Amino acid sequence: MKQPFEEKNLRKLRILVAPLDWGLGHATRCIPIIQHLLKADVEVWLAGEGAQEKLLADEFPDLPFLSLHGYRIRYARSAIGLVKNILFQAPKIVKAIRNENKWLAKMIDEHHFDAVISDNRYGLY
Repeated sequence: MKQPFEEKNLRKLRILVAPLDWGLGHATRCIPIIQHLLKADVEVWLAGEGAQEKLLADEFPDLPFLSLHGYRIRYARSAIGLVKNILFQAPKIVKAIRNENKWLAKMIDEHHFDAVISDNRYGLY
């Protein structure tokens, strides 16, 4: 009698980790999560660009890394300036969210991710 689940049909969970690029805090917070996933024998893929890509690729050089453009937000020196800056950049942020969502759909089709950990990337839903 054939077993209902053959071992060759089972595969590891494949999870994409893609933290927000507003500084390195989001990427840094993901490091212990990635370590935990790896210990649990999960297949982890990373995505991002720039400083967060360097940080994560240095920490996990053997993991696959996908290029994902960031929001590229410009910061101001004062709190009021920051609010004005963010409001001024709102159209760019909305466009980035739409692009992220389209990118994610394509990556899921190509790589068959089972889950995504985004740490505040608003378009990765």
